[in-house]
Amino acid sequence: MMLKRIFGLSCGFYFLIGITSVLLGALLPVILPHYGKDYSDGGTLLFLQFMGFLVGVVVSPSLSAWVGRKHMLLIALGAITIAYAMMGTLPVWGWMVTMTIFVGFGSGIIESSIGAFTIEFAEAQKAVAMTKLDVYFGVGSLLIPALASLYIFLNVWQLSFYTVALATLLLLLFWITMPADSSAQLRRIQEHDADHTGAVVKRKYSGKQLQFLSIFILFFFVYMGLELGVMNFLPSILIESISISDSAASLSVTFFWAAMTIGRLFVGRIAESIRYVPFLIGSSLGMMLMIIGLALVSHPVAMYILIFAIGLFMSGLFSIALVFANSLIPGMTERTTSILIAAGGIGGSVLQYVIGWSMANWSVGPTLWVFAGFSLVLLISIAFTSQWSTSQAKLTSRVQS
Repeated sequence: MMLKRIFGLSCGFYFLIGITSVLLGALLPVILPHYGKDYSDGGTLLFLQFMGFLVGVVVSPSLSAWVGRKHMLLIALGAITIAYAMMGTLPVWGWMVTMTIFVGFGSGIIESSIGAFTIEFAEAQKAVAMTKLDVYFGVGSLLIPALASLYIFLNVWQLSFYTVALATLLLLLFWITMPADSSAQLRRIQEHDADHTGAVVKRKYSGKQLQFLSIFILFFFVYMGLELGVMNFLPSILIESISISDSAASLSVTFFWAAMTIGRLFVGRIAESIRYVPFLIGSSLGMMLMIIGLALVSHPVAMYILIFAIGLFMSGLFSIALVFANSLIPGMTERTTSILIAAGGIGGSVLQYVIGWSMANWSVGPTLWVFAGFSLVLLISIAFTSQWSTSQAKLTSRVQS
């Protein structure tokens, strides 16, 4: 019963992570002119947020061992609440940058901690549980750009920061008032994590597993950079290419995340029915073609349709690639998952800077071709892993026979 209650709050945590992932990108078209900055500065801002995210992911195990999981999550929620409340005052640029780092730090702690909890204790329904979390992540990512669009239209866009700060504060109050028996449950979770981590560290990847792991590190590095690049720079891309209003441009992120959320309701069943490799290849190819289409058309309706299609094709890439990676590297699930999430965090931060530089120096058209190039990297990496896994299976079959 207590696990169900904690999982309910976990969905709230993932809803919050979805919000923090897209809020800054949705507001970039109004933040940058307010501070007299360009897209390169926007890329730097996003880079620093995801560097903070990466730090949060890295320090969360040590912080959990030091203060406990419950208090660690309270620290993360407190950091996000204070940071967004200060950002709502529109402080000087230096403070805005600093608060962005704190948002990323708190988000990194929450995502790694809640993800580990779900994987460990969902028992036979791990995929279902993770899918539910992803849906709540998508709902958060879907709703906040729509709200930001309304605030921009009303010329009170700074209220977006206060709204998220208030929502985070409410989640913090729910978490801090959890019944006393939840603390004992969290201690058991922490002890289980420690025992499990100690067992995993002793194991090592084989040479073949390291090859697979390297390819998937590249995949997640590029994928997260691509996903975050699309959702954070999409409003700016539309403003530059078809000269629509700031509020309408921000609404494009809602279209993207509506498609992502709808897709995540079905991708698990589809991937299981057609197998992982065809699903990943089809998704990567479809996404690349839709991005190329976005670079070639200039009609607003066509662009919004393509944005929705991009979201559908991207919706299952992360989760299904994670399942596929762990199927090729059995017995190392927690360690592999942590490495791949960290790779995604690094890619999300580094490639934001690259995309921001591209927007500032090459404009929209070349930037969309950069996105298409990233999609091609995903397609090639899955093709390589498919070929290697097939070769390995054939070799194993010959040895057994």
